[in-house]
Amino acid sequence: MQYNKNDDGSLEPLKQKNIDTGMGLERMARILQNVPNNYETDLIFPIMEKAASMALVSYSKADNAMRTNLKVIGDHMRAVVYLISDGVIPSNIGRGYVVRRLIRRVVRTGRLIGMRGDGHENSEGAFLPSLAETVISLSSEIDPDVESRRKSILGELQREELRFVQTLGRGEKLLDELLDEALGSAGDIGDKPCLSGKDVFLLYDTYGFPIEITAEIASERGVTIDMKGFDIEMENQRKQSQAAHNVIKLSVGNETEIIKSIPDTEFLGYESLFATAVVKGILINGNPVENVSEGTDVEILLDRTPFYAESGGQVGDNGFLYVYGEEGGKQNAVIEIKDVQKSLGNIFVHKGTIKQGSVEVGKKIDAAVDGKLRQGAKAHHTATHLLQSALKSVIGSETSQAGSLVAFDRLRFDFSFHRPLTEKELLEIESLVNQWISDATHLETNVMALQDAKNAGATAMFGEKYGEQVRVVEVPGVSMELCGGTHVSNTAEIRGFKIISEQGIASGVRRIEAVAGDAFVEYVCSRDNYMRHLCSSLKVKAEDVNSRVETIVEELRTARNEASSLRSKIAVLKAASLASKAVLVEPHNVRILVENMGDVDADGLKSAAEHLVGTLQDPAAVILGSSPGDGKVSLVAAFSPGVVKLGVQAGKFVGGIAKLCGGGGGGKPNFAQAGGRKPENLPDALEKARAEIVAALSSKAS
Repeated sequence: MQYNKNDDGSLEPLKQKNIDTGMGLERMARILQNVPNNYETDLIFPIMEKAASMALVSYSKADNAMRTNLKVIGDHMRAVVYLISDGVIPSNIGRGYVVRRLIRRVVRTGRLIGMRGDGHENSEGAFLPSLAETVISLSSEIDPDVESRRKSILGELQREELRFVQTLGRGEKLLDELLDEALGSAGDIGDKPCLSGKDVFLLYDTYGFPIEITAEIASERGVTIDMKGFDIEMENQRKQSQAAHNVIKLSVGNETEIIKSIPDTEFLGYESLFATAVVKGILINGNPVENVSEGTDVEILLDRTPFYAESGGQVGDNGFLYVYGEEGGKQNAVIEIKDVQKSLGNIFVHKGTIKQGSVEVGKKIDAAVDGKLRQGAKAHHTATHLLQSALKSVIGSETSQAGSLVAFDRLRFDFSFHRPLTEKELLEIESLVNQWISDATHLETNVMALQDAKNAGATAMFGEKYGEQVRVVEVPGVSMELCGGTHVSNTAEIRGFKIISEQGIASGVRRIEAVAGDAFVEYVCSRDNYMRHLCSSLKVKAEDVNSRVETIVEELRTARNEASSLRSKIAVLKAASLASKAVLVEPHNVRILVENMGDVDADGLKSAAEHLVGTLQDPAAVILGSSPGDGKVSLVAAFSPGVVKLGVQAGKFVGGIAKLCGGGGGGKPNFAQAGGRKPENLPDALEKARAEIVAALSSKAS
């Protein structure tokens, strides 16, 4: 191992290069326990035995295919239990997607070998929690945190399995439809029925159907599957996945030279917002230069700095660098700093623009952080710690951080939870945070060994990299976290806290956005201003706004319903005059009516069609269209029972017509609605409808 790959894809040389022998715990256990493979060690085998008992099979008597399936279940179950325990929740992005795929493979594999129910006489229950119980019991002596998070782990696995089983159910319905189509099309042309590779892949990729299950069900119906086509689809997806991966940046020449010539930046920002430093490097578009002049965007490297570099969710500081002449003479240059990032280890990169003069490597500068913005970041960062403690207090200690943003004017906090928070819970969280703010508690900051911090109960962010020595920020009695960010010295400096929104961003992951400090005051003042304007417009007191708005909404709803009812009645009256335009189509004497009803809305069109198909004697087919305005098209098809018996269905018929108007739709065999966004095509669409319905009915034998 030679390099560490950074987030931007660049490679940073490791200070200590090494060789991985591959002698992990499982291989060592295999040797000591004298078993034929890693899976049969006491690390995994008890999980496999539990799965075998739930599937009513014996591992010792199982064939190779069954043993492989049990190994998949044992290996994957151990992985997902530990991942969920560490705060990785199933989702459709990043590491959460890895967990979801592992869980779904266990579910698919378990169902393939006959696992059903929860193992406790509930045939509709989830079996993953029962398997997880075995994993948790195996972990009790090596990782007690897993046991303490038992409830969260079992709940997450149960929800994920039952949700996926519903997806499988939809897949089974789709498979039945696809098999019917395959049998029908084969009957028409006399070929052997076959399920296309594209359809088999859709079932596999979208609905989680193992190829073996699809093949087995298809075989029972006398249908083969196109394995060659399936393999082609799999290969196409594999290529797309590889193309989407980040390409490793192998050119590390410039970066290596910078590492050799420039030491890590000394950060002074915990104690001061001002510092004198020396320019150690200047970069333009990533390339080193010796000097730079006014108007240029640059990256400045200093030996020491008060500027905080973006990390741990907190944004980098803003401010200015000032360059003076010899012995503190006239100011030579001003550089406005708009962002600070860490790169190449612990070198701070100050990104900004030369606003005045020029600067060169080796010059002394005065660095000044924007104090107002820094205070905003400090307030929001400490508020984030309080928010996490409040969440654990209100919704349970099993919730964990899944990401965050600490900006100058707001905070964003992502956390693992399986449902939206109630209004009561949000109010309770807000109240807790504001209570802790008003307690005016002094924060305590200490640097200690990582293990000592964990032993003291400090919360660590999963996936974050920590050194041997860590900084611990504590609000005594409330919060203790490993954190390198900047914080207020007393909670009273936060002033206030207000949740702006709470929403889901992925399966099992929620997001809270909030404001604190000056941003909190600005938010409250702006909302108060809105309320005063609203009270003035409605001519009520603030406490009466809700009831007044509810009254207005109800009045509006009633008026809209009355207007809709009147429009429907007008449409029916208009339709009555159209009945005489119906034409008779042989050989079944079907009365058909295809008409454009102008600007009648969708509800009115529906009422008109129902009236007409009831007025005309069975068999009858009514197709109506209109352009209600705003570039919209409405279409309705109403067929009497006699027409449906002839094999002509409204749902299938209207969809094809709607496509001409840039839309689609469908419905039941006797009634269907559709829409579109090309009203200019409506006349042609109705003409096509008239021609097709006449042709369809004329072709039906007597």
